[in-house]
Amino acid sequence: MLSLLEVSRRNVYSAKGKHLGRVDDVLFAPGRCSVAGFVVSRPRLLYLIDRSDRYLALDRVRFDEDYVVVADPKGAWGAAAEKRLGYSWDDTVIWVGMPVGTVSRVKMGAVRDGLFDEKTGELSAIGLTGGLTADVALGVRDVPASLVVGFDGQVVRVKDEALAYETSGGAAAAAGRTTAVATKAAIETAAKAAVYGKAAAKVVGQTKAGKRAAGWLKAIKDDLVEAMGEPEDE
Repeated sequence: MLSLLEVSRRNVYSAKGKHLGRVDDVLFAPGRCSVAGFVVSRPRLLYLIDRSDRYLALDRVRFDEDYVVVADPKGAWGAAAEKRLGYSWDDTVIWVGMPVGTVSRVKMGAVRDGLFDEKTGELSAIGLTGGLTADVALGVRDVPASLVVGFDGQVVRVKDEALAYETSGGAAAAAGRTTAVATKAAIETAAKAAVYGKAAAKVVGQTKAGKRAAGWLKAIKDDLVEAMGEPEDE
């Protein structure tokens, strides 16, 4: 099993050893609890000009030590991968940072991480956060994939049974204090912390420009790079 956060820091190489960029985000397939691919930021052109992100399909890569290898470049990237997979990259979702709530609409914080199968992309578990303050004081909570319903367009929904999973690793537990210390007000305040504002930038149906959130200057640079031509990936 692989961690969503750990993979999001890996460099990407072609089968021939060419550096193609770095994984910035892990993308979930629309309507599914499985990883579809990755947002890959590419090296700067001539070390100066930023280039547009690319989208890489999970089923065309292998994970080798601490990096990602594009084992089969055919249909691995962008539009070619979209056609083969049957959905648009614009419909995929970055789960890390997304708010989490139960089926009965109880707020549980946000997705901090998750584990997925490197071959199938199937989710094994997700880790939840209540925000920096709550995590330090109360600890974090892990929920098995069997309790994850999926992303409904606004939040990642989990079954109500997830509320029974206790937090672990917080300062309160380490100090041997009772759970009464974890007051409702403290949890709600921490949940509103802006440490996961990134999630708002990626929801179902967003455009690539919105997904990258890079502004008009980056768009101009992308046009310049496009005019200069794309390098070979293989």
